[in-house]
Amino acid sequence: VTKSVRLQKREKRIVIRGGCLFGMPTSTRRDIVPMSLFALAWPIAIETLLQFLMGTVDSLMVSRLGDNAVSAVGLSNQVLQSIMTIFVLINGGAGIVIARHWGAGSPDTARRASAMALKAGIIGGALLSLLFAFGSGEIVHLMQTPAEVAPDAIMYMTIVGSCVIITELNMMMTSMIRSTGNTRTPMLIAIGMNAVHLVLNYGFIFGALGLPKLGIVGIGISTIVSRLLALLISIWVLNGAFQQRFQRSDWRGFDRAILKEMVAIGLPNLGTAASWGYSQIVQLSIVSSLGAISLAAYSYTNVIQQLPWLIGSSLGMAAQIQCSQLYGGKRYDAAYRSPYRAAAVGIPLALGLAALVFSFGREALGWFTSDEQVITKALPLLLMCLIWQPMRTWTYAITQTLNAVGEAKFAALNTVIGMWLFATGGAYVFGVLAGWGIVGVLAGLMIDELYRAVLVGWRWGRRRKLPREQALIIPALRNGGVTG
Repeated sequence: VTKSVRLQKREKRIVIRGGCLFGMPTSTRRDIVPMSLFALAWPIAIETLLQFLMGTVDSLMVSRLGDNAVSAVGLSNQVLQSIMTIFVLINGGAGIVIARHWGAGSPDTARRASAMALKAGIIGGALLSLLFAFGSGEIVHLMQTPAEVAPDAIMYMTIVGSCVIITELNMMMTSMIRSTGNTRTPMLIAIGMNAVHLVLNYGFIFGALGLPKLGIVGIGISTIVSRLLALLISIWVLNGAFQQRFQRSDWRGFDRAILKEMVAIGLPNLGTAASWGYSQIVQLSIVSSLGAISLAAYSYTNVIQQLPWLIGSSLGMAAQIQCSQLYGGKRYDAAYRSPYRAAAVGIPLALGLAALVFSFGREALGWFTSDEQVITKALPLLLMCLIWQPMRTWTYAITQTLNAVGEAKFAALNTVIGMWLFATGGAYVFGVLAGWGIVGVLAGLMIDELYRAVLVGWRWGRRRKLPREQALIIPALRNGGVTG
């Protein structure tokens, strides 16, 4: 009996450490145990919640400069985020590849993948910064921005956009750190970044704390400084995440095997992201063409509805990290259950938060503006979110895990079809032709969400990339350590 217990303990150590199991020395592999969905999700949820709250306070501060300033910042940030989605080829592919190799017990490979992604990010970020530094005026005018909003939008977009390389590298660092299972540190960094941003905003908007009163220019400076500080800390954290810190050899050339794996995941997502970015610009152009009041109502709604969305997004990101690690470790049954768990928890929570937001919608909108026309236009959108947000939670969780297991092409194709045929096309048909205004814009988004929710659910249920039976690790070890 004693010998049997001793053997079981030894086998358990082998399975956890992964040294003999994966046929590599323990010095190059380490103890990798995929974290639970809750352990991964709660720091992401808190980080997103705090970012939402701080973003709300930020918007309240900006609103003291007037509705046009809020519209300018909201429009500019939407454009910046839309165009920056071209980096999904790097971010999406690198995050999943890092998580896979981390779950398989290969931190050295994960480190090399991080270095490759950062090299590409630096080059791409520099080019994009030049685009915004010299082309923000043209972009704002192409958006059909109302004349009263355009000057502030050009000023803010030029300042923040010219330093978009900082924002992009910061996002990449956060994604990479999370892929190792560490979601707490990015949460703490985000809290510090937003705190610095709010303090500087307060100083620059109101001329307090010994800072000059710079208005929209000060907001741009505040954004850049806070993100730069966060980036420096993230670099230090990522470098210390690996058993061996970054080596000079990691920065030379490209590992073809890792690059191929990244491209296979990231290229379909790049097409999706680029298409999404352009569709968002078209949708915003449609909203802008409806007038300054509609644009302000749409901008305020986008801020407020982030509260219910934080549940879906945090659980979806956690499901992708967990599924990628489980897939890398060949734990297919557990990987298959991951998005269903995320959706089962997220849908009721998203519905509850959407209902709460709608119940206090007038009061919440009143924090930003006293214009009754803006509030009246925005309230129907918050009601529609009662249906939209739960659907988004389901679709996002399944889509993220499809990407994690190599089904990125399917997810990308249907996302592109949906965003142009239903989201963008619907925004024009319902919003402009039918005369529904911004309600029609959101109606198009909801039809797109329903279309994709059905398709991704069907695809995941087929388990095309996930064998139904896992390899029996312990019996294989008892038969001489040979695995199938």
